[in-house]
Amino acid sequence: MNLVNRTMSVLPMASRYSNLVNFQPAVSTFNRKFSDQKPPAPSTSTLLKVDWLLQKITPLILKSNVRDFLDICKEDVQFDDRVFSKNLSGKSQLMSHIAKVRMYYRYLSPFNKVEWIGSCVYENEDVIVVLWRLTTLDSSFMTYFPSFITKKENKMIVKEGAMDVQIDQDGHVLRIVNRPITASDREGAKSLAKMKEQQHEEHVRAEEKEMRKEFDRQYHS
Repeated sequence: MNLVNRTMSVLPMASRYSNLVNFQPAVSTFNRKFSDQKPPAPSTSTLLKVDWLLQKITPLILKSNVRDFLDICKEDVQFDDRVFSKNLSGKSQLMSHIAKVRMYYRYLSPFNKVEWIGSCVYENEDVIVVLWRLTTLDSSFMTYFPSFITKKENKMIVKEGAMDVQIDQDGHVLRIVNRPITASDREGAKSLAKMKEQQHEEHVRAEEKEMRKEFDRQYHS
């Protein structure tokens, strides 16, 4: 299934950030390619559509349906987890792995939260870098009692990482690498967030200007 057909609703968002061509990696020596082969790169619009989808899906990974993401994965998608030491091949194995991870964390703790904390998208590259944070309540028998009874504060365990999501020119996911987060990731995500905010403000101003023109035409002509 072509990603373009699944994400038509975000076309205005994608075109809004059309100057991504000016956004370059913070560290040029950091290679986000997975191989030396260079197939046709995804368009900026496709990169931003998948980035948008990943932003929406990431917080749901432990608690809700992520079918929209699985639908754009290739049947032979590769998953290399360098944080939790797991390697998988194929969509069915990936689905099974997600189900097992959910079961594990539900058993581990009564509170688990996954957050999307940023992303990096670079022109003429085929990889979207997603920054994530996992917060888990350090669980024990005493956790289930209110703190005013136990006289102890709940301890939260926080882990952060980054996922390199490689896509083809149609927006289908070829490979996922889950790895430790780096300073370069944080800097890139900060730069992209700032650019998106600026573009959004310009878009809002343009819409307001057009609305005022329409108002003047209607009531002051």
